Amino acid sequence: MSRVQLHAMTPVDLDAVLALQQRCYGVDFLEHRDAFAAKLAVTDGLACCWMARRDDGKPLAYAVSLPVCEDTLPALDAPRCERPVQPTLLYLHDMAVAPEARSLGLASRLLARLKERALALNLPQMGLVAVQGSVPYWQRQGFAEPAALAPALRAKLASFGADARFLLQSFR
Repeated sequence: MSRVQLHAMTPVDLDAVLALQQRCYGVDFLEHRDAFAAKLAVTDGLACCWMARRDDGKPLAYAVSLPVCEDTLPALDAPRCERPVQPTLLYLHDMAVAPEARSLGLASRLLARLKERALALNLPQMGLVAVQGSVPYWQRQGFAEPAALAPALRAKLASFGADARFLLQSFR
């Protein structure tokens, strides 16, 4: 089997991202190309979005994250994003691993890369929205629900569905 390489995502990867999300998520969680392009644009130069490909070029996984504050966290399928002057966390907006690649440790590799980026950007925590019953997985990775959510964050969380949960992991 060929090796798997991680590389910073570029707009060229968007077709692969769309194809992978189609294979990994239910229809309620699919996002449009412009939503992913907006996240790539707002993180330009920050290396917050990553793609995992086999040496032969086959896409196997991706992770899309962006530095945010609670009030700038994008809703699901948001066509625009903003880059705050002083972000407070690295928000893991989306991570998907192809079914045939789930035994390769790619989610752990991508999460480790994102933690490195959060620390390099001097962000003290990572946050994410857990969907599709993934809360136990993320809890095993060190994420937990905060005691309370700001009203603006609660409203954005609703765009991910009734079972969505906002989780945080602190580094300090």
